[in-house]
Amino acid sequence: MSLALVLLLAAGACPASAPVPGTSGLTAVAKVPAEQAMRENAEGKKLYRQERWEEARKKYRAALAADPAFLGAQLNVACSFSREGRYADAADEAAKLIRTAYVPWQREVREALDLGILQDQKDYATVTSAMSESARTWGGVVGKGIFFLARTKPPVNVAGEGALLLSLSQEVFSWNPETGRYFQVTAEDGHVLGFVRSADKRRVAYLLGGRLVHESGHADVLRGLSLRVLEVPTMTLGPGVPIPGEVAKVELGFAASPEILVTGQEGESAAFRLGEAGLDRIPSFRRGASLDSLVLTTAGVQPGDNKARRPGCSFELVSKASPAGLPQVEVRSSGKKPFVLDARYGAGLPGLPFPDGTAPSQPAKEAGKSAKHDNR
Repeated sequence: MSLALVLLLAAGACPASAPVPGTSGLTAVAKVPAEQAMRENAEGKKLYRQERWEEARKKYRAALAADPAFLGAQLNVACSFSREGRYADAADEAAKLIRTAYVPWQREVREALDLGILQDQKDYATVTSAMSESARTWGGVVGKGIFFLARTKPPVNVAGEGALLLSLSQEVFSWNPETGRYFQVTAEDGHVLGFVRSADKRRVAYLLGGRLVHESGHADVLRGLSLRVLEVPTMTLGPGVPIPGEVAKVELGFAASPEILVTGQEGESAAFRLGEAGLDRIPSFRRGASLDSLVLTTAGVQPGDNKARRPGCSFELVSKASPAGLPQVEVRSSGKKPFVLDARYGAGLPGLPFPDGTAPSQPAKEAGKSAKHDNR
């Protein structure tokens, strides 16, 4: 398909209710891999453990052929070359993966155990070069989209007593209304609770959990929250800044810098602005109709909406619940049938309520399990 035709289709479809063929990005937030791809990959893992590298790679490549979006198989190819000592080939495969989907795969490449030895080789320069180039490319792509929060798999149920880990499988995604494609923005092991964007859309600030503390006879509180900022054009991450104490509510806004209003268990409040050295105390928290903001409580993030405009195309994104209670983002535009963003485990603006047991979830005992990719 020619670029001109792709642009014509995209322009005519805005906002696109389905992915435009021939354009880049994901077709859904949490697409289930093709069964054949999973079978081929599983067979490849068996051969990998036997150090039958070439045979394993054939299976991994067959998995990719069956489902090109199943990129874990490509990481496995890179790892097999690294284990075999073929570092140039490993670096080429890792670089290709990063260029295909900078988030989350640049982090997966950096943290994959079987690529650890590659980082000590001169060929790793191929990977670092791909990371540098792809960061700006990815930032340019996601920056043009509409941001929302979505779950990549069923969340851990936070009902019960004790200090419950907020491992909710939630990340920030970008949806391109011209092409109907999705792009992942954050890779925080699913711990993103909610986000706001700066007025110029070049930065996004988000809250990370944390635990929800249920204790009999006491009001619920949030513990171990932190704040982080991402520079979108360069995909540069700032450090996670801890929010001190146990809190009942956090308001987050983004003026010139991110600001938070923290309310404690007894109702006392304090306002802070994110500075170079961390959180600086300020006299008051700034609110404004033109500023992105969110409210996080012990029930999660209150839902909101987002009015968006493109040349010749205006629409509204609204947080709502499906008949089964699943949080969704619905896209509404004049003269067109509403549709929901394709996020099978839930999505919201600017965040999501905590699971209440009505939607599919994982039992709390799974909260400590690693979500990292298994490449062995």
